[in-house]
Amino acid sequence: MSQVRSSSSAARPAHWFRGDINGLRVLAIGPVVAFHAGFPGFSGGFIGVDVFFVISGFLITTNLVREVTATSRVNVAQFWAKRVRRLLPASVLMILVTLPLALWILSPLQWSTLGRDAGSALLYISNFVFAQQATDYFAVDLGDPSPYLHMWSLGVEEQFYVLWPLLIIAAAAFARRRGVSIQRILLVAFSVTIVLSFALSLYWTQTAPAAAFYLLPTRAWEFAAAGLVAMLSTKFLGAPALRATMIVVGGVVLLGTVFLLTEAAPFPGFAALLPVLATILIILGGRTREGETQVWPARLLAIAPMQWVGKLSYSWYLWHWPFIVLAGVAFETQTSWVLGTAALASLGAAVLTYYLVENPIRFNPALTQSLRRTFIAAGAATLVGLLAVGGAIVQGNNAGERYAVFQDVRLDRPAPECDRETTMVLDIALCEMGAVDSPVTVVLVGDSHAGQWKDALAEAAKQEDIRLVVRWLTACAAIGADTVSTRGTFTEGCPSFVEETRAIIQEIEPDAVLISQAEAYDGRIVEPDGGELDLPAQLDLWRSSYDETLTLFKQWSPRVGIIQDNPRVDYDPSTCLVEPGATAESCASPRDEALDATAVLQEVAREAMAGHEIDAFFTTNDVLCDEYCKVMDGDIPVYRDYNHLTRSWTMTQVPELRKMLVELVG
Repeated sequence: MSQVRSSSSAARPAHWFRGDINGLRVLAIGPVVAFHAGFPGFSGGFIGVDVFFVISGFLITTNLVREVTATSRVNVAQFWAKRVRRLLPASVLMILVTLPLALWILSPLQWSTLGRDAGSALLYISNFVFAQQATDYFAVDLGDPSPYLHMWSLGVEEQFYVLWPLLIIAAAAFARRRGVSIQRILLVAFSVTIVLSFALSLYWTQTAPAAAFYLLPTRAWEFAAAGLVAMLSTKFLGAPALRATMIVVGGVVLLGTVFLLTEAAPFPGFAALLPVLATILIILGGRTREGETQVWPARLLAIAPMQWVGKLSYSWYLWHWPFIVLAGVAFETQTSWVLGTAALASLGAAVLTYYLVENPIRFNPALTQSLRRTFIAAGAATLVGLLAVGGAIVQGNNAGERYAVFQDVRLDRPAPECDRETTMVLDIALCEMGAVDSPVTVVLVGDSHAGQWKDALAEAAKQEDIRLVVRWLTACAAIGADTVSTRGTFTEGCPSFVEETRAIIQEIEPDAVLISQAEAYDGRIVEPDGGELDLPAQLDLWRSSYDETLTLFKQWSPRVGIIQDNPRVDYDPSTCLVEPGATAESCASPRDEALDATAVLQEVAREAMAGHEIDAFFTTNDVLCDEYCKVMDGDIPVYRDYNHLTRSWTMTQVPELRKMLVELVG
């Protein structure tokens, strides 16, 4: 082993460390954290992971090629041991600290999945797990999260670390047998990897997007492209002015991608070329000849603050996502200031991890001088982690058996299918339910709180020989008032959806229109351009929009009905019901609290309705609430989250909905 170390150090130039590359890590970790924390403007921040991939590909290839060139071999065991000492201590610590916190904060119904994700993270195979689950990285609901989702990228990197030295060893053996230059064989091997991997990335991005995003075969070209750069001779550096320009251009493209790329862009695919090529430009621009000073943009990347954050980037990446996810659940919000505070707090955890765990273990003499001790320690730490994970899975399975009724409660929603779909009106698809050939038509309009009634209303309409046309869009108020989410974003397509719905009603002139929408938008009602309004102005806008909508609907349809928004609780009832010792009674909400969230806009709605004849009015307030609002109706869960009703419960209301429809159509 001592011989291997002396050979490696002899082959390594004194200037092997590049501060500009360490500083480049800041341009990777910063956007990732900002993106996950929901900071506005960082829609493409997820490409920071690709920057990390390129950096790893460049540095690892540089070291491996340097070793194989000097010694005609690669000490694979030593290489893997270095990676283990570098990466495993901090990751195991994060996983084991996060696990009990997540078990405490998350529902027992999530414990089995949590254990699975933690176990796959310990074994660096979580990218396979999330690809198999077809997890949409860009649509992660922080109300039902995996605090280990970010470990997919560490899985990709570890798999690269396993396979890349083997590829270089195979290339070296082939070069010796053929009597050709190892560099030439490696150039061919890297080029073939780039072509095949990038082609697969383009194909899978369209046909299997989850696999394309999470798996190494579609990301290998990013590492290999960096490997090609590592093979370039310093003869081809170019003038200092050219290198400075390359870094500036690379930085502009990289930051432009962070700010302009959106989650809607197919990724990785062609879009991944932008961060990869930009990072390569920055790395190339920072290269120097022996004794030469780096160009000024590279020196800027190497300043002390950039070096400090760059050193912490690995630990910060490990901690930032669990902090963000668990803070979002614990505080029941996804606002940027809460998630941003969590992200900054995770930097503190990164500092402690780096100075107390990551560096001390990485350079511990007892480990660096013994491959055996390194691998035994790594195996022991992983085994301890897997035992803890097994306990979480067992507890989760037990909770699942005890509360099987709640396992699928979040999925207990109306099916997306319609009884019949037509495009006969204005070339817009119509969802028809109930008695689809009936001459009597009712149009249901609203947001997801209209959608939750879809199947129950369809059954009631069918029994009363009524055709039900359904028009709803999540987080899009039926009355057309502009609202934003808790993150301050508009619902995509809402204004056009409202206009199309009104055009449909005007065109088909239904016998009645039925409005159903959430009534807890106060605080999130804005001007059409997103401008903020104080609360009185918000209420005035809601009142006038409601009044205008009723006026228009009365012009196009003789009768209008209202389904008042249901009571809502400020917690997840299923999570409450699976807690040890919980009962339906202990999880019920005081009536005043359950009605408080909708009280303001319901009062405004009553004021708007006062000037119009409302032909039917349906409310669940007294059905669900006496002194307390129930979350279980017999053995049927009432809520699938804190504000949406389950399909199972709404179907129990079919008899009352039949009466309401008869009254509505007169």
